[in-house]
Amino acid sequence: MVAPFVRDRMAEDTKMTCVCCHCRRERTAADEWRDRTPVAGERLTHGICPVCLYELYPDLAPLIRPRS
Repeated sequence: MVAPFVRDRMAEDTKMTCVCCHCRRERTAADEWRDRTPVAGERLTHGICPVCLYELYPDLAPLIRPRS
């Protein structure tokens, strides 16, 4: 059994911020992309935002993520 304060700390430690690998914008929980402010010690993972997806891969983008 894990103490509640340890469990909360573990949840904070696994939180990662998804950043577009091209423009460096971050994805919010609502799947929106916004300019990001760097935070010391944050954990990052990479993805690609819809704008960069269509800019860099115009032939594949509609297959991956149709425009809304």
